[in-house]
Amino acid sequence: MKVIFAGPSLPDAESLAGEAIRVLPPAMQGDVLAQLERGANVIGLIDGGFEYAAPVRHKEILHALSLGVAVFGAASMGALRAAECHPFGMIGIGRIFEDYRTGRLVDDAAVALMHAPTA
Repeated sequence: MKVIFAGPSLPDAESLAGEAIRVLPPAMQGDVLAQLERGANVIGLIDGGFEYAAPVRHKEILHALSLGVAVFGAASMGALRAAECHPFGMIGIGRIFEDYRTGRLVDDAAVALMHAPTA
């Protein structure tokens, strides 16, 4: 099962993903683990909660990687976590990931986007 956590960075994610990829709202703490329990074998992290909810923890991503799950990150929270977890096998995509990986960006606030809950 393939899942992507997306929100304001990719508002049309569902139309782009097609039926083979399940699109979920921005990830928060525990969401990656929950998808692993549901059988996810590919996880894409684009957006994640951070201000009013605990963000996706590095340990969740590292656990997924230790199970052989492919974990990709881009754009916002995904790019930040990919830069931090890249040495352990997380795959970063895009300019923002490269900016964090190389140190051109260091502040988490550079990718902070305000968004409301989906419901």
